[in-house]
Amino acid sequence: MSELTHKVDGGFMEKWGNGIKCQKCGYFLHQKEITMAYLKGSISLPFRSGPSKMSL
Repeated sequence: MSELTHKVDGGFMEKWGNGIKCQKCGYFLHQKEITMAYLKGSISLPFRSGPSKMSL
């Protein structure tokens, strides 16, 4: 998975428990929410991707 950046504040998203969390503002997204969006083909999550570095 690519390194993710939160669009709102530019904070990096890091793996946190059973999901990912923004290092700046604390926005949290559960892994099941990411999976559901991917399976529906409608990923509209608040990220932009960057260089590959992080894995879930």
